[in-house]
Amino acid sequence: MFNQISPSSRHPATEDAVDLLVGCHQRIRHFTGVAVRLAHAQGATLDEVSQAAGSVQTYYSVSLPLHEADEEQTLRPRLNAVGDERVQHALRAMSDQHLAIDELLERLLPLLVMVRNNPETLPAAGSEMCSLTKALDEIFGAHLQMEEEVIFPPIRSALPESAQGEMLQEMQARRKQGE
Repeated sequence: MFNQISPSSRHPATEDAVDLLVGCHQRIRHFTGVAVRLAHAQGATLDEVSQAAGSVQTYYSVSLPLHEADEEQTLRPRLNAVGDERVQHALRAMSDQHLAIDELLERLLPLLVMVRNNPETLPAAGSEMCSLTKALDEIFGAHLQMEEEVIFPPIRSALPESAQGEMLQEMQARRKQGE
């Protein structure tokens, strides 16, 4: 009910750094949508509620921090060196938005754990979850759009292929460490 995810349309062997980042964005949108639906869930079974809360909690606490590290530790230093003023401004905004997202998640994650472990507590947590997921959905909407429109294009246009390859390797290594 909550967790349908469609596979990536691009073959992993031809994936580049931008593809990996955009794929993460697709998953962020998916799991944020699941979180919003969960907060408003009516008629879902306790098992469905528990599974949805667990999948969102796992994504936000394991995978999302890897993506944020990709952007802050791998992407940002390289684009700082070649980006114009518009890109520089977007990189600063990206970091500020990451902080705001992290603050919202600090409040949402304990609720998700509670609902995962005790799905019958969803009605009690629902109001706060609604406000937090609404705020996350709004900030992610602006954040992901800015990155896709302003920050990601210069990766392919301004960075040499060697730097793009290094970025991809760093991001893939980060995921292997997280396994």
